[in-house]
Amino acid sequence: MNRIPALLKWLTSSLLAIALLTGVFVIRGDGQAVPLPDQVTAIPLVPEEVVEPSQEVHNLMFALIGSDQKIISVTVIRQSLNGEKLSIVNIDPKTLIVPPGQGFVPISDAGLQGSFDGVDKAISGALGIPIDGSIYLQRLAYAGLVDSIGGITIVSDNLYLVSEPGEVPRYVRAGTSLLEGSDAAGYAMLQSKFESTDEFMTRGNQVLRAVFENLQGDQERIDEVFSALGSIARSNVPTASIAQLIIELRAANLWPSADISRLPVN
Repeated sequence: MNRIPALLKWLTSSLLAIALLTGVFVIRGDGQAVPLPDQVTAIPLVPEEVVEPSQEVHNLMFALIGSDQKIISVTVIRQSLNGEKLSIVNIDPKTLIVPPGQGFVPISDAGLQGSFDGVDKAISGALGIPIDGSIYLQRLAYAGLVDSIGGITIVSDNLYLVSEPGEVPRYVRAGTSLLEGSDAAGYAMLQSKFESTDEFMTRGNQVLRAVFENLQGDQERIDEVFSALGSIARSNVPTASIAQLIIELRAANLWPSADISRLPVN
């Protein structure tokens, strides 16, 4: 080996080192390199994160779920196909529907069997409203959305209790108020026994509009906000689709001119 030039010795040792480090080749008896069997060299496959492709959503059902797992309010946000008009349809939770596997039940009780799957389809069929997707939010999730935009400003017509039973009583007084997440969610979700269903729905619309109008950022940023809600929010469409709808409504400034209605009309 002493007669081998230094450069050749360096080259040989380098090739051997590469072969040992990479584990890609072995040396046959005839000095030729061959690949190792696949089962030796294959890199373990790590499942990649599955990203749901977004889909176009024009009619989104927005439902709020109380601590008793009952549906408190239902609103369908309807964007026209040309993206130039917006209508808000408030649906009375007392409306009877037939969800999969259940008989006639009020919308409020439709999720008592532990799953809200198919409720939007039952509502769509009963009332004739096309629904592309739905999102169900518990109170903590709704509060989280409000907190993500730094609170909301509402104008209240009366004094309303916004805390749950067992909590220290908190109220929203008549007039203009800046509400943080928990109080805003309570304002939208707790109906006073002294107000009509229409009055309650009007309060809910205030909060929903304030949240959707003020969620800032691009589609990816708003998608992250909804995704971060975790198990206290459920949707049957990708959150990226919901984010895109929010951006389109905000960009077109459709909320101030939205047509608001209620179904069924009693």
